[in-house]
Amino acid sequence: MPATTTDQKGTAMDYLSAPRSDGIVKSLMTLIGFTAPKGGRLPAGVKLDTLKALLEVLACEDAQDVKAMVTQRVVDYQALRHVSTPKVSATPESIVQAVKSGKISLDELKAQLEKL
Repeated sequence: MPATTTDQKGTAMDYLSAPRSDGIVKSLMTLIGFTAPKGGRLPAGVKLDTLKALLEVLACEDAQDVKAMVTQRVVDYQALRHVSTPKVSATPESIVQAVKSGKISLDELKAQLEKL
């Protein structure tokens, strides 16, 4: 991603990384007709060019059904993601605030106190 401000660093496509063991990138590239030679790598820039092409295709008026399907699947996957447990700092005030805000229930707090 290119920098958009003078003090922002540009980044690579780290935010699109997927575990190699899942085979997501390889499967996507194979579906659209690109495969690396055995033990080799895909041609330079083909992943970036694929993202550019997907952006252009999904922006087309004819792709509304495909766009809706992709959007729905992303929503489905996001709903399955584990929601992180909020961390509570170890001060009495922060614990009271966490209970008041609903981050932890009073019953959970009592259970944790009993464990001590």
